[in-house]
Amino acid sequence: MVIAHDIYAETNPGYCAALLATFVEAYRSRNDVNPDISLCYAALPLALSGDLASSFDRTDRRTGLLEWLRRSPAIQIRLADRVNGSLDIVTEAIRFACFSRLLTIDTEGRLVAGGSPLPKQFAKQFSEETQIIFKNIDRLGCWLALAGSTRTAFDMMGLEL
Repeated sequence: MVIAHDIYAETNPGYCAALLATFVEAYRSRNDVNPDISLCYAALPLALSGDLASSFDRTDRRTGLLEWLRRSPAIQIRLADRVNGSLDIVTEAIRFACFSRLLTIDTEGRLVAGGSPLPKQFAKQFSEETQIIFKNIDRLGCWLALAGSTRTAFDMMGLEL
């Protein structure tokens, strides 16, 4: 039996916008400042990458970015390629999130929760695998918020701004 993998569904702008809204909410829960838009370009591909899913096992919102990277150094292998390869997907997700009022972009280039937040039980209606992706991006939001500045977070991941 061959199992089909639906890349189109995973890269759907509406789905990715919901993930980004979850990311922003998690980031705000740990930081008084909204996340820089550039952090989304790292967070979304990390959360969506099926090959990295197991790296989130035995983690929670308190694990921290540096500890997660230390436990799974393979995350950083070709991370820049992964991020660069998903630029269009993330950009479309941000556009969709702004058009649907899930998110807005402030004058400093930070993402802000919009006037139409996701319902609290939104992720619960999806498959277990999809719920895990929502949990993972929630964790990334917390970890990146606690990492310090955007530059510090990118440095930890071996990425350049």
